Amino acid sequence: MRDDRSMTLNDIAKLAGVSRSTVSRVVNDDPRVRESVRRRVQETIAQVGYQPNAAARALASRRSGVIGLVVPPSFAEVYADPWFPPLVQSCLDAARDTGFSVMVLMDSVEDEEAVTTLISRFIRPRTIEGLVITNSLQSDALTPKLQSMGFPYVLIGRAVESDRNFVDVTNRQGTRLAMRHLLEHGCRRPAMINGEETIVSALDRRLGFEDALEEAGIDLHATQRTNVDFWRPGAHDAALDMLRGDHRPDCILAASDTIAISVIDAAESIGMSVPEDLAVIGFDDINAARNERLGLTSVKQPVDALGRAAIDVLVQLINGRAQPPVQRWLDTTLSIRHTCGCDPSIAPPGDGDGRKEGAVAPG
Repeated sequence: MRDDRSMTLNDIAKLAGVSRSTVSRVVNDDPRVRESVRRRVQETIAQVGYQPNAAARALASRRSGVIGLVVPPSFAEVYADPWFPPLVQSCLDAARDTGFSVMVLMDSVEDEEAVTTLISRFIRPRTIEGLVITNSLQSDALTPKLQSMGFPYVLIGRAVESDRNFVDVTNRQGTRLAMRHLLEHGCRRPAMINGEETIVSALDRRLGFEDALEEAGIDLHATQRTNVDFWRPGAHDAALDMLRGDHRPDCILAASDTIAISVIDAAESIGMSVPEDLAVIGFDDINAARNERLGLTSVKQPVDALGRAAIDVLVQLINGRAQPPVQRWLDTTLSIRHTCGCDPSIAPPGDGDGRKEGAVAPG
């Protein structure tokens, strides 16, 4: 056997008795090669120990084997929000399983200059083959440009526009189910502490809260609602303002478990008991073991499945096995514990949208 790694495609072509373009097609797994010819070229390559140049192969095929994962530009935001680490990990795991490497890009999707730089550095030269964008914002400046370029991408979180690729959980249905559950406990002075509605998921969670109140005939204008950052401090003070006011709520629906824990701390700091004086439900249930210790009832979203679904959709778009827009929903469920007023040892009844510990179908 000859081991000459300096050989070129022309050399392989002469030895195999084919054209250089045929060798190139075989190296790049082009299906437009007869099987007998493919075998002859592959045998020649094996005999001489030829190693294709990876960079040149990627350039020729326009395939880099790399996908981008866009996360918020703030390191503190990514690691302070308990939602991000498991989501990023699930994306990394799923990409590895499909043979792709991941380039993490901490870039703003709202800033036009940052978007222009990202496109010029990574998209136009095809350094990456597709993008997963982890935060769906109403002011997103990146996705419209990707859409017009026909570049493969997928949002985690639905877009406001109807023609975008995304995977998302049933945020609206999850909060509607949670609020219905609190109303079943007899709560009649509900309040909500939501995330900032620049994020589309926060908008959907607020709409689910309102859906349940409208169904119950409760005046939306008489309910307290406020917005805080999902990951920055602020929920504790917002809860204190509500609980010290003249129209103190008897339940608070929190748009994340981080917010819910702050609500419980605020209530206990002024001598209130949860759930006797104040019922609380969170959203995420990512840290189920911690929530079990706290007895926190929470809307569970399958964050691991969310990341894997995003990679699956993106790979299908990259390989041409799906036509945009691709939109995939994952179900949320209600994890019943103690802070809502339930005895967690007693299984809750079902309701019109499905079992409280079962899937909630998207509307």
